[in-house]
Amino acid sequence: MAQLHFLSANTRSQMLGFVVQTASKTIVFDGGTQGDGAALAAFLRTHADSCVDAWFFTHPHHDHFGAFLDICQNAPDIRIERLCCHFPTTEQLIQYGSRAAWEIDLWERFDALCATRFATDFQRVNLHDAFTFDDLTVRVMRVFDPNITKNFVNNSSTVYRIDTPQTRVLILGDLGKEGGDALLASCDAAELYADYVQMAHHGQSGVDENFYRTIKPAACLWSTPDWLWDNDNGGGVGSGPWKTLETRAWMQALGVTKHILNKDGTVCIDI
Repeated sequence: MAQLHFLSANTRSQMLGFVVQTASKTIVFDGGTQGDGAALAAFLRTHADSCVDAWFFTHPHHDHFGAFLDICQNAPDIRIERLCCHFPTTEQLIQYGSRAAWEIDLWERFDALCATRFATDFQRVNLHDAFTFDDLTVRVMRVFDPNITKNFVNNSSTVYRIDTPQTRVLILGDLGKEGGDALLASCDAAELYADYVQMAHHGQSGVDENFYRTIKPAACLWSTPDWLWDNDNGGGVGSGPWKTLETRAWMQALGVTKHILNKDGTVCIDI
């Protein structure tokens, strides 16, 4: 049986990170901010003999691929055999996404790593690709659509489905409403059903209620810190501008009772 480690955050800026282990392989999805890099490296040394067989990314926001950049710079003992993603070009990201100098620098650093250190170990994933690791398969359910320019970087999220003989896990990244609508239109809802669904965009302002109602999640994985879980900007529950409480109400209406939150620490799930 494989195990999914749903990683806790080490920074207030929440992250998304999964380490999935099969009988002989270790796979990482996203990983967190640059501030999460040291903790992730320590986890990989302890639990994976410092080796990642494949590292998958959903989209190029710092709280999803920053830990990878930090490990490449500061933890040379961590061996990464293969990178897998389907990012927009840096030119597209600058045109439709942020123009902040610090974020452009991160994108350019990632591009440079792909062209040098991982020149022969980078794989651009495509729709319907499947990657097998022992008895576990990672399926690509959606890739970046250049025609969706609203909420551009979040909507560039690649969607992955992890399949084992016992369990399915759906990874949505930070997918927004537009990307979610396009995904529903492109495949049957049964293909998106999963035992565990990672809540899009940390559980707020991601895919809409209709998306979750259509795919009928059995259990929810929330990469959500305390302040975001309670929509608390310092004035108490509900005082912030985020939509987490609304998403929580959707799940209650759907009858979902199993919620796993990485604000409570790293959680290991048998899949």
